[in-house]
Amino acid sequence: MIAVAAFTVAAAASADTPPADTSDWKCTQCPFLQGYESNVEVGALAASGANATFGRYTGIDHAGTYADVGGSGQLRSDDGSYANYDLEQLGLASRSGYVEGGREGKYDLRVSYDGQPERLYDTGVTPFQASGTNLGLPPGWIAAGGTAGMSALGPSLASAPIGTDRRTVALLGRFFASPGWTLFGEFRRQEKVGTDLTSASFLTEAVQLRQPVNYATDSFEAGAAWSGRIASFRLSYLGSWFEDDNDALTFANPYLPIVPGATEGRLGVPPSNNLQQVAASGNLQLPWYATTLTYTASLGWLRQNDAFLPVSTLAGAGVPVPGSLNGDVHLTHYALQLASRPLPKLNIRGNAAYDGRDDQTTPLAFNYVATDTFPAGTAVTPRYSEDRVRLDGGADYALARWMRIGVGGKFNDNHYGPGQVVTNTQETESWGRATVTPLSSLSFTLKYGDAMRRTSSFFNTGALPPEENPLVRDFNYAPRDRVFSSITGSWAATSTFTWTLEGFLAKDDYRLSPLGLQAAHEQRASTTLTWTPRATLSAYLDAGYQHLAMLQNGYTGALTAPWLAADTERLWNLGVGGRWVPQERWTLTLDYLLAPSYEDTDSTAGGAVQGFPQSWTKLDSARLGVAYQWTPALQIHFRYTREQYNSNDWALNAVGPSTVPNLLALGIQPYRDSVNLFGLTVRYQFGHDSTPHASQ
Repeated sequence: MIAVAAFTVAAAASADTPPADTSDWKCTQCPFLQGYESNVEVGALAASGANATFGRYTGIDHAGTYADVGGSGQLRSDDGSYANYDLEQLGLASRSGYVEGGREGKYDLRVSYDGQPERLYDTGVTPFQASGTNLGLPPGWIAAGGTAGMSALGPSLASAPIGTDRRTVALLGRFFASPGWTLFGEFRRQEKVGTDLTSASFLTEAVQLRQPVNYATDSFEAGAAWSGRIASFRLSYLGSWFEDDNDALTFANPYLPIVPGATEGRLGVPPSNNLQQVAASGNLQLPWYATTLTYTASLGWLRQNDAFLPVSTLAGAGVPVPGSLNGDVHLTHYALQLASRPLPKLNIRGNAAYDGRDDQTTPLAFNYVATDTFPAGTAVTPRYSEDRVRLDGGADYALARWMRIGVGGKFNDNHYGPGQVVTNTQETESWGRATVTPLSSLSFTLKYGDAMRRTSSFFNTGALPPEENPLVRDFNYAPRDRVFSSITGSWAATSTFTWTLEGFLAKDDYRLSPLGLQAAHEQRASTTLTWTPRATLSAYLDAGYQHLAMLQNGYTGALTAPWLAADTERLWNLGVGGRWVPQERWTLTLDYLLAPSYEDTDSTAGGAVQGFPQSWTKLDSARLGVAYQWTPALQIHFRYTREQYNSNDWALNAVGPSTVPNLLALGIQPYRDSVNLFGLTVRYQFGHDSTPHASQ
């Protein structure tokens, strides 16, 4: 009765009070915009001093003005139909963007584009003149036994920039057949065009060349996915077809032929090939101990059957060659992952995976010649069969409120098929970890572990490349001992100041390798400080250091003393910056980066110590941004970047086309740039928001 009376009094009071005006109340929990809105950004970038070094991935590779255009927007209607788009850097070769649309819960479509320019060098010059994949020499070329005698070399040199453009277009569609089932399909085409750097030789005489690149990869994936309350499943087919429009690179011999008729050379290019794969994956929530089981499986087929090039460019050489490889490799992959919490303080996880590569290609033996001239023996096409088993797992236990401990390990077992150098490798790794949190604002983690790789002895030295020393092992086949440790920490000293720290140490030793890599040691440390005294002001400082040291040995002949080489790299980075909003309409940002690195190589041969000149790089970069919100819809943004990058490489410094007598080089120089980049853009937002208003 008391509750009824209270309700009656409240109802009477509310009847006398005018209802609240909710017309301007916005629902902050509404999932979707209804209506449309859009942002358009238009401006220009002005660069001075830009070159291939600066434009490697941006496309800003020369001085001048570039359009800076972009935009984004969305449109949604009451029936769930929608469209979104986001377009960036439309005036540059690094442009990217997507347009998507559909109806919520029914279907969606997405078209995307991504451009990736890779500018490598713009300092090279060459006498070779390209006609497709044929590199010829200019009329009147005078061949000689060395570059100094090539009297037509200087006048015939022309600029030889090296770089490629990678362009990817994709179309993705999904149809939601029911709340649990989704059908999907995606087509993707990637093209890579331009020139790359390659080299070739005529016995003891060498040339550097620009190799035309014209690749295209088409891929198609289609399948179905199902998702339920405790399980999910995905089944798909993937097909990928790689095509190289070039069959080979043919180039003229700029030297005097060693034997009559040896006036040109030829290099192979990546052969066209294809992949077909069927894959399944999913997960299952088990009813015990909050356990999740995840699984994947796939079967694939790799095939390649391009015709072989002739063994020699000499007419009538009489060296037989098989027609084509008819490559056929079958791929298998199975994996299981398990994560569980059997006790409130204990978490465990484990993974098991198998990867099989069954090379069913028939081995082919053929005679080959050295530098298109001298018979050198018989080679057999390599084999690539391999069975790999990988196991890894770990456990974490909350030992106390302020401490959590963990242990884990890995086991890899690889078995190689016939026709390969070794029969098997086996690697084990174990580690322990402790996380200590003495205060809610302070936490650090210590980790220590070791690993060992064992390998079989050389089983088939005939599988080595011709003339390779059997005492030298590839690093991934060589027995190795590893010890590693790390420390990470974070401290929130105050509500506005935080500090993070990371350190890592690893030592790899190849004690059983007679020749080749003997040791590789790494040390690195980094730290970051952030300060946010208020919402309108923030600053950061980060720094890092890395030290790499490698030791290797070898010998130039069976009767010579081994040589020893030690290589040391040291890399630093220091960054500082921040963001400040001095007034409601103004936003200032500033970032500065200094990153030097140094490499030293010392060698000992025949008891004599020889140090190579030091190689180094230094990046000095500053970025300033000023944004002004002229009106609620209009923003003006000014950007300035100052970058200086210098490097010193003794193998490239002052090396021109004729510097080395038996090397016709491109004359490529170390990376350097000194760039000022200005940007001014205007961003305008238009459209309207009819998001439903709240009734509260």
